Amino acid sequence: MISYWKDPKQKKTIKLDPCEDKERARMYWVQVRLEANGSFIHARGCDVADREKAEDILRLTANPAVEADYVQALKDYFAKDKKVREQFIDAYKL
Repeated sequence: MISYWKDPKQKKTIKLDPCEDKERARMYWVQVRLEANGSFIHARGCDVADREKAEDILRLTANPAVEADYVQALKDYFAKDKKVREQFIDAYKL
């Protein structure tokens, strides 16, 4: 079963999606945050992990979330990515 998590310390939203063999899971994550100095992080990725270990760690480090939280994190990521990409294109006349 797919589960969703929010890690408040790392400001990541995570989707844990079991693989076909049920012992492993794909852990999709999205991170969008503004730092105090004005810099920002916007990143997303996918790791493959032992499902039980991943769930144990998430129970300790993250809070349960819902699909809408993950979708909102993706929206935030793509909005920031679009701005950065447009600034790059303008700056380098691409």
